[in-house]
Amino acid sequence: MKKVWRSMAFAAAGASFFAMAAASASADDKVLGVALPNLTNPYYVAMKKSFEENGKAQDFTVRVMIADNDDAKQLSQIQTLVQQGVAAVALNCVSSGPCVASVSELNQAKIPVFTINLLPDPAGLKAENLKVEQAVQTDQKAGGTFVGQQLLKDIGADGKAVIGIVGEPTSVSANTRDDGFKEALSSNPNVKFVALVNGKVEETTALKVTTEMLQGNPEITVVYSDTEPAALGAMAAIQQLGRDDVKLYAFVDKLGVQYIEDNSILKAGAIQEPAKLAQIQVENIKKFLAGEKLEAIIDSPPLLVNKDNAGATVDKAY
Repeated sequence: MKKVWRSMAFAAAGASFFAMAAASASADDKVLGVALPNLTNPYYVAMKKSFEENGKAQDFTVRVMIADNDDAKQLSQIQTLVQQGVAAVALNCVSSGPCVASVSELNQAKIPVFTINLLPDPAGLKAENLKVEQAVQTDQKAGGTFVGQQLLKDIGADGKAVIGIVGEPTSVSANTRDDGFKEALSSNPNVKFVALVNGKVEETTALKVTTEMLQGNPEITVVYSDTEPAALGAMAAIQQLGRDDVKLYAFVDKLGVQYIEDNSILKAGAIQEPAKLAQIQVENIKKFLAGEKLEAIIDSPPLLVNKDNAGATVDKAY
């Protein structure tokens, strides 16, 4: 009789153990890993908060890894998430090329990977036959197009504008923004582009190069910047030179939206919405894990900001 009770006790303990293991596995299935480059940029602070809030709303436990702009550190963090057996990973690359290694780690572990904002190098993915379930990104070209269309509206269909660009020629995203801006203005033969300088996404650098650009091209009436830090430097250059005849159009964030609301120099811009990107990704990861098929890429258009909506838009900016 004792043997029977002992056997029943072991059976009960075994059942309890396997129930706990199943519960643990079920809990692990709901863990979403998130890999972000840094938290020094307000863009990623907003994205992190959105991942956490939307992850909770979708019943995920969210584990966020911050790489401090270090490719090797991000790869190590991905390896940690692999070891933890997370259900999926949302990956915002530090750099596109090195990020391919992170995708490889996840593919080998059969953990679905979803990329956001800065994506891994497509050629690198193809060369290694790697798979990303879905990429969510801002439609950079649409942002440039929106800003160009606003400028066209401001000057009129046949109005004149001589434009200098404060860009970042080494950035694919920035160049794509510039392409959209130029194409939106191509219908007006009175719009001319006369200069392109590298603001390096830095306020101090943009101040210097914009000053030099305006001094060397006094005919410029419009400055376009494809990043907010450069836009702030460009605005300072316009102010310091006393060029009240020069207007600024740019990609912006919260401070830029405030300047657009003032509408003295900075007339209009486009803002990215990192919180929206994260929300889209979390919702789609939930759908994927439930067995739904996803589109390969989602391009989320940025938001045009002008004097009419700046006041209502400032709280949406990061």
